[in-house]
Amino acid sequence: MNNFKDAFGRNYRLASEKFKKAIEEIDKTSVHLQKTKEALLSSKNNLRLANNKAEDLMIKKLTHNSESVAKMFEKLNS
Repeated sequence: MNNFKDAFGRNYRLASEKFKKAIEEIDKTSVHLQKTKEALLSSKNNLRLANNKAEDLMIKKLTHNSESVAKMFEKLNS
């Protein structure tokens, strides 16, 4: 009977330790996934901002008050 109790207790302890370790790994994975999600959302935001800046870029804005562009148009008109 004592052998059974000892063996059962050992197996229970091992299973309990593995269960605890598995829960810890799930928690670590959850934290890692949250950090990955935050990084992806930050990247998405930066891509959105870059896209907005690219869309705002127009020939008129690029050439406004540009002497070289004004000279080229003068040459074309004459």
